Amino acid sequence: MQLIKPRYLNPPEAIQQVIQAHARRNGTIWKSVQLPDGASASWFGKPDAERLILYLPGGAYCFPIVPGHISYIEAVVTGLKHSGIDVGVLLVHYDLAPRARPPRQLEQAAAALRYAIETLGKRPSDIILMGDSAGGHLILSVLSHLTHPHPDIPAFSLRENLAGALLLSPWMVDRTDHESHHTNADQDSLSQGTLTYWAEIYLGDTEPDNYSQPADAPTGWWKVLPVEKIFIGVGGDEVMLGSTVAIARKIEAEHAGVTLSVAHREYHCQSIMSFGLGVAPGEQYGVTVGWLKSTLSR
Repeated sequence: MQLIKPRYLNPPEAIQQVIQAHARRNGTIWKSVQLPDGASASWFGKPDAERLILYLPGGAYCFPIVPGHISYIEAVVTGLKHSGIDVGVLLVHYDLAPRARPPRQLEQAAAALRYAIETLGKRPSDIILMGDSAGGHLILSVLSHLTHPHPDIPAFSLRENLAGALLLSPWMVDRTDHESHHTNADQDSLSQGTLTYWAEIYLGDTEPDNYSQPADAPTGWWKVLPVEKIFIGVGGDEVMLGSTVAIARKIEAEHAGVTLSVAHREYHCQSIMSFGLGVAPGEQYGVTVGWLKSTLSR
């Protein structure tokens, strides 16, 4: 079987179409914005709220958002609002591979964070970086850049720590050497072959480094990260269970405030997929929203 190149499966132009179609069906209130570096983004919730979630969506760096992303974000905003927490969510639409290769996505994500702080006036202590799959991987790249500036990307320092970073089923790109890639092969929605193919498209012929492959970062890399709390969630039936637990333990050994949540019998990004299918999201969603509430509460 020959795999179709992802640029033909779901082109970047489809992003606004997905959001507009969802808005028509569900009455979603959203606002499109152009970021200074050329990337586009979408606002959900209350853009003028004191607290901000900067959301980096997954899609193997090859695919734009799916309707489940929007429903998931809306549910998170609603869940927080029910607890008296108003929040704005800035969903960043970074450039996709194979048209854009690393470190372009890191450059755009870092620029989006800088825009939120320097242009919008958000305090780092009111900001949570949140992402799923490749977006979770990108969060690790951003945190790495803040601590160890990438030589090709403008450096900037934070005057205080970020409130938190939430990684849902983070993709470790080319790490398919863990046992769970075999033991969960029949349980998950992803396969080892698919992940390898997507990693090749994302990386191309770029040289591996600690930003594109953070799982291989040396000892001491995760010390003094400018973030108070880190949540790393993964499904117990994921092929990436082993790589996710490994990176969580690696960060936990060098940085305080790390929470690892393994959801029994859940597959890759089940919360987001469930909202897209219109079914109950499972236990990880509840744990995730609970962590957000405690992190954003004062």
